[in-house]
Amino acid sequence: MRRSAARAPLVLLVLLLAAAPLAAEELGRVDFPTSARSAEAQRQFLRGLAALHSFWYDEAADAFRAAREAEPGFALAHWGEALSHHHPIWAEEDLEASRAALAALAPTAAERAAKAPTEREKGYLAAVETLFGDGERAAREARYTEAMERHAARFPDDLEAASLWALSVIAPALNAEAGEARTRALVRAAARLEELFDKNPEHPGVVHYLIHAYDDPTHAPLGLRAARVYARVAPAAHHALHMPSHIFVQLGRWEEAIASNQAAWAASAAWVARRGLAPDKRDFHSLSWLHYAQLQQGRVEAARETLAIARAAAAEAPTPRTANALRTMEARQLVEAGEAPEVRTTAAADGAAAPATGSGSHAGHGGGDSGPRGADLLARGLAAARAGDLDGAAAIETELAALAAEAGPSYRDRPLRIAAKEVAGLLRVRQGKIEEGLALLAEAAALEAEMPPPMGPPEPVKPAAELLGETLLDLGRPVEAAARFAEALLRMPNRALSVAGAARATAALTAPAAR
Repeated sequence: MRRSAARAPLVLLVLLLAAAPLAAEELGRVDFPTSARSAEAQRQFLRGLAALHSFWYDEAADAFRAAREAEPGFALAHWGEALSHHHPIWAEEDLEASRAALAALAPTAAERAAKAPTEREKGYLAAVETLFGDGERAAREARYTEAMERHAARFPDDLEAASLWALSVIAPALNAEAGEARTRALVRAAARLEELFDKNPEHPGVVHYLIHAYDDPTHAPLGLRAARVYARVAPAAHHALHMPSHIFVQLGRWEEAIASNQAAWAASAAWVARRGLAPDKRDFHSLSWLHYAQLQQGRVEAARETLAIARAAAAEAPTPRTANALRTMEARQLVEAGEAPEVRTTAAADGAAAPATGSGSHAGHGGGDSGPRGADLLARGLAAARAGDLDGAAAIETELAALAAEAGPSYRDRPLRIAAKEVAGLLRVRQGKIEEGLALLAEAAALEAEMPPPMGPPEPVKPAAELLGETLLDLGRPVEAAARFAEALLRMPNRALSVAGAARATAALTAPAAR
């Protein structure tokens, strides 16, 4: 069977990684003295902690359970396992699993505290008791941040306490509205992490959380140091291989983003093969980012091959996870390269089984399908309007508006409302209702401008400022178009269609007829 030259190195890398054993040092360097009497319990605990910092939650939970088995009653092993079920930046948690991990140590908080022999270990336990106690998640997380801040202040030389506090500050900020409060929180956490970097530049949590703190075009240059370090520090964790691409995408460094996500996808596939896990445990988040970066470089054939991997995975394991990844990638292929998706034929392949819990930059890690559904509708709606299929575009406008209304007014689902206005606006322009359509597109761009720059590929999949610029350019209004492309490029530097649009606008402005 013929294999393309572009795919062969990736296949070879997967095979090599699948055959390679994993050493503890491949997850970074952590220093966390505990009261464990068993050397094996301490070894497994440190491995679990290092995996936890790289959001390798399955491996972390397994290691913490192994530490529990090696030394029953080891309180911090239960603490770590409870944290492995809480994914703050992805806005996910399995509260019952976290509570069960704590309850397996002892039935009450007081009894659990009694099993922690030192004040330091009691402090860690007390903090997670607030995180997994009563109340809504946001309130519990806020109390946890306060508890970790007090704990870090009491033990100022404890790098783990400070780094976990920083994560607890960064996570809600990344999932919040744009504004001074968000920026202050991220800068405050980054400042502390920079101090910790000087103490241990190979700590997986420190370098990981620094990348998240700097994940926007303005601050991304400050994150380059951590991005350069992280993949080398923790090469066993596929998320550690992916994370540098957050900085590379913010800076429009597509070749480096491609390399980062190729390595992450290959490592995840090797891990799944090595552990005999379900195929949908592979890192489709990184595969999706790889596809996007290839499209930004104009490597359409390579993007098609990456999309083919996603299609094969969705056929092999037709779950909401694979379906949502495929749907988003197909939408991008249509938006960026004008290539329509293949027809899906099953409910699972259509993503129908996934709960609609919102979109977001980390939707590829889990969560609902409203983001991928919105991406699909937006891409097809814009394509229909541009092709002159006004009835088809109108039907999609109605469907997209209903999806946005169903999602509600939450900040996390704002991309759906932007997408609805984008389709409606372009449709009105194509119907000859020029000013009405431009007003809708301007409203979409204004909503987009209120959001922080995306932490990765655009949300919605077609940036509103870019679409407005293209529409103005088609209407012979290059001055206005140029301003919109400049706006788009501030949010997403070096994005291919915005760069091309800005070049077209400049050419139109400098043409003899424009003088």
